[in-house]
Amino acid sequence: MKKTRFLFLIFLAVLASCSTKESAENTEATTIDFSYEIDTVEIDPGEHLIYITSGMRTAAVSTDKKILYNLNPDAPELELIDLEALAYKESLPLELEGPEGIGMNVSDFAVSEKEDFIFQSYQSFIKANSKLDHFKSLKFQSEYLSGDTLKENEVINFYFGAIYSKDGDHLFATYSEQGLGAIIKGLAIVDLQTMALKKVPIPELESLVDFNITRTDENGIRWTNNPEQVWLIEANNKIYLTHTVRNEAFIYDLKAGSLSKKTFHSILTADAKVGQYIKNTNSREEMRDAWAEKNKEVEFNTLIFDDTNRKFWRESQDLDHMIGDMRVMKSVLTVFDENLNQLHEQELDFSISEKMAFFKDGSLYSYINLEDELGFVRIKPSYE
Repeated sequence: MKKTRFLFLIFLAVLASCSTKESAENTEATTIDFSYEIDTVEIDPGEHLIYITSGMRTAAVSTDKKILYNLNPDAPELELIDLEALAYKESLPLELEGPEGIGMNVSDFAVSEKEDFIFQSYQSFIKANSKLDHFKSLKFQSEYLSGDTLKENEVINFYFGAIYSKDGDHLFATYSEQGLGAIIKGLAIVDLQTMALKKVPIPELESLVDFNITRTDENGIRWTNNPEQVWLIEANNKIYLTHTVRNEAFIYDLKAGSLSKKTFHSILTADAKVGQYIKNTNSREEMRDAWAEKNKEVEFNTLIFDDTNRKFWRESQDLDHMIGDMRVMKSVLTVFDENLNQLHEQELDFSISEKMAFFKDGSLYSYINLEDELGFVRIKPSYE
């Protein structure tokens, strides 16, 4: 068990702007006394071999945080893990194809508060009821949608970074120009009952493409690997949109139908990527060199909401120092209140899993592979 205590005086400059709200600046200083305890827990598998091959990328936690649903697309089956007992419970058999199939190459998975399920891939979006005996395929091309119109070159990114609403009735995703790493235009909200689309333009997202690295091969085909990521989460009846490039957040109020923006300042990391690397090349070697330089720049990860303590957490990485040609990165935790006002930041001596991390009963559970068994690093914070 490890306990650390830090006292920071954080000066926060927050810029809020949206189409329906005036910009405002908040420079009020905030002092909090923050501490945490950390331990590691292992899930008891019983006689079952829990699927962790994909690093829990196809897993989701029930809204009451009692069950972890872990999709094994190879079997295929859905594993149920009891988070109260920290033990494997049972597996539900699935099919890949046919009228009750989850689809091929499933890369993402979600569960709603109604305990219905979503199986997502770049090819398909399948919604199933809680009994897994009724499956429906949904399509997000313009001809299947009503409401706002997608332009000829626009698509909804339903398989990349999209999230399924807690009530199971909506899809939240970005919409962009066609192609991997293309210009992102804004937030797309689709009513899954009526298939009505609402577009929320966010012009600031269009510049994210300027930080991508693209190689043109000998056949003239352009390849963009690992484009800048946009993160979406739902909390407090709002959608919070952040991304990997700048220290900022966009908040869409689902009830009011309004968009606002907050800009933050860090004393421990840069506030934005600079982009001091080659963006376009024909050479594999130049592309590798560009990635080596890009990986030295700051990167902001997704927000994680603690619904017990009403706080948001976010981990960021930035270059700490170089040892020869080897970069040494630092991980920085930023804590926000439920209104996304910055409260605290500090360096971490551990990393939060990008594949699976969630709060349960006020503690953060961060996935870890424990000698090919499922485990979690558990961090219990204290705010005073």
